[in-house]
Amino acid sequence: MNREVSDELLNAFADNELDGAEKAELLEQIAADERLRAKVCETWHLKELVRSAHPLVGKPGGRRKPDRWRMFGLPLAACLLLMVGAGSGWLAHEQYDESWIPGAELRTIQAKGGRVVLHLVSGEPIEIDKALRKAEQLASARDREGGILQVELVANGTGIRMLQSGNAQLAARVATIRARHHNLKLIACNEAMNRMRERGVEVTLLPEVDVVPSAIEEIATRLNQGWRYLQV
Repeated sequence: MNREVSDELLNAFADNELDGAEKAELLEQIAADERLRAKVCETWHLKELVRSAHPLVGKPGGRRKPDRWRMFGLPLAACLLLMVGAGSGWLAHEQYDESWIPGAELRTIQAKGGRVVLHLVSGEPIEIDKALRKAEQLASARDREGGILQVELVANGTGIRMLQSGNAQLAARVATIRARHHNLKLIACNEAMNRMRERGVEVTLLPEVDVVPSAIEEIATRLNQGWRYLQV
């Protein structure tokens, strides 16, 4: 993509409304253009400020001040990951296949440490299905030395639904995949669960799930350790 990136396209990207080909093409340009990355960050930031204009109600008689991640939310944190990713090389070649990781991307993962973190932010059934398919594909693969890959599937936002116990069919599928692949770790974001509980949503996780204080901090830690990052 050598054409000028319009504000309309950037807004669609920030709202995750682009199809796979458009997203992959734009990400290649973002990875190569520092000014464009800054503009993407600004777009994400402005959108989150609008969302943050209505603070969560805390204890009776007052409003709770958001903490540093809750104030800026996933879009700004994703912006930080975008900056890290553009510099470290994990960003440029993800092809955003709908339910399968392309061979070239899988070979890159196998060649560069065999460690990958999948990030699920949507609770839509089709996105959950993609996440589980990709997680199982990765967990079944081997690195160049024949060892198993290390895989973390991290869920936050409404993606937490994948790891809850309320849907018996989904719970059985998750349990089966986890039983087959002990190299696959399922992780839920505690911040996301707290936000759900504040809205009156009961959250009961499957027994196979680990909890971390913040999904974004977990992902950032893994990136610093050289893991590959894929967003579902």
